[in-house]
Amino acid sequence: MTLKDVETFHRKKKDIPRIVRKTIGNKEIIYGERALNARFPTFLDRPTQDFDVFSQTPRKDAKQTEKALDKHFGGDYFRTKKAIYPRTIRVVSNINQETYADYTKPKQRIPSEKIKGKRYVKLSYVKKTIKKTLKDPKAKYRHAKDRDALNRIKIYEKKKIKTKPKRKQTLKGFRWG
Repeated sequence: MTLKDVETFHRKKKDIPRIVRKTIGNKEIIYGERALNARFPTFLDRPTQDFDVFSQTPRKDAKQTEKALDKHFGGDYFRTKKAIYPRTIRVVSNINQETYADYTKPKQRIPSEKIKGKRYVKLSYVKKTIKKTLKDPKAKYRHAKDRDALNRIKIYEKKKIKTKPKRKQTLKGFRWG
């Protein structure tokens, strides 16, 4: 890579999330921090660089994302590679070696819902997964991050409940609710 390539990458890297999001199809499900941030008010967001995506065809989808990014950047700026986790393929920058998308084949059916045209893992599934991880002593390295995520989910759910209308709606003299 030349210095000009590095400059091009840094000038265009702000476009990466938009391009990755465009390549995520109807059958793929976004999970991880992006799934939380999609729902949360900004004060509960946690910055994240990469997309975590459940896909039945992770290699194919990662290659599609790599090609779209390379086309936008005008060269060979990205590559795919196997992750440590056996069913995951990563899209990695050739400039800074950072991961921008992980595509993972799920072991089971993942409950999801559409938010702004994309599928995201349901919060109930996220909570169940986090609670399972917090009980696992081998996953101690994740515990602080997962406790924080669980607390942010609780705050979000509490605020969401409080914002529902408290008055009963009436229609032509009938009381609903």
